[in-house]
Amino acid sequence: MLIMKRILKLVTPFELFAISLCSKKSKMICKSTRSQLQCYMGTEEFILKFSSDNEIRLKFDYCLKTEWVFKISTPRRRNVLQKFLSMFPKNEQKSSKRAFREVINNLSINTWVPLENKSISEVSIQLFTSQEGQTATMYAFILHLSDVFNVPLLTIELHFQEFTPVENEDIIDYYCRDRGTKPAVESLRLVGKRLNTPEDDEVVDSILCRQQARYKLQLLLEPTPEFKIKPIYLQHHPIYFEAHHSHWISFEQILEFQSRIIILLNSIINRTHLITLIIKWNDGWTPAWRMITTIFEEDVDIDECVRSLILIGRINNLQVHREERIDTVDEQMLRYVHYCLRRPDGTIGEILVQNNKIGGFFVSCEDERNSPLYPKFSLNNDV
Repeated sequence: MLIMKRILKLVTPFELFAISLCSKKSKMICKSTRSQLQCYMGTEEFILKFSSDNEIRLKFDYCLKTEWVFKISTPRRRNVLQKFLSMFPKNEQKSSKRAFREVINNLSINTWVPLENKSISEVSIQLFTSQEGQTATMYAFILHLSDVFNVPLLTIELHFQEFTPVENEDIIDYYCRDRGTKPAVESLRLVGKRLNTPEDDEVVDSILCRQQARYKLQLLLEPTPEFKIKPIYLQHHPIYFEAHHSHWISFEQILEFQSRIIILLNSIINRTHLITLIIKWNDGWTPAWRMITTIFEEDVDIDECVRSLILIGRINNLQVHREERIDTVDEQMLRYVHYCLRRPDGTIGEILVQNNKIGGFFVSCEDERNSPLYPKFSLNNDV
């Protein structure tokens, strides 16, 4: 048994999955190959992607830094001519045809030979399922993979524009809401490939009202200008919140966010907002979040902002330290300006601005800065 476990540690995730299908005993052996802690800590990615072609993506730090992808689709329906010709099969065609084998609950495969895409370090195998009951089929498959690899499903990626409103609600209710003893999947990534229509906004609103993501909520979509945030969207306070088009989130709402890490692209934050943020920090305000990164609405000269506040005596409670560095990446000059704003109580607000366009505000106390996990922003050393 010990030799078997050592051998199984050398096989690929696809091979381990195939072996687990042989019998209940083989599945138990595969499951015990690595401890639960080793599997959980070693899993970088376990994503179920709902789009025109559904995918399950796995990535392990103990397995060559490769993405292992189960692609799941519905076989094309044969037209009338194809059905007629199939009545007269040729020997050559018959011998070359690959038979489908059901691997688990309405999920079949016709070859175990994976396809490798070396340009993006991706290896995939193709599985097939019927159109009916896909949600239940995917769920049963996820349970099997979770059992074998000792790790829960981490993320749902939903391309909502490729499904009907009812289908979107079914997916969210199945995976992104607590159901009895089954907790919601921790992270939701909502993807839109085109600018939202008013109807798309309604779908997004329904999804965000229903979902219960507690770790990551990523909104990779562009709502219409009329779309507005509702408190219910973030009622479960995901640790990480990201919005790629965040014009629909006001500065006042940003200040009240409870997520610890916030990424806002194409935001409404401008020079006036940054000055307000520094003044509030000087006056003793501390946000619930610890890091916010954004692309400003306009170019922001952080040096001019700080100088103007010093001249009018509005940051007299702060010790101000400035650093600057200029890098060249792909023949493009990158100028970083870093301000450290220390309050009398020892808490520090750090502002990092790149090329007057990309900015970050970081909040920390002494204990957090002494942690090896705390990011270092000193610009005197190479990044």
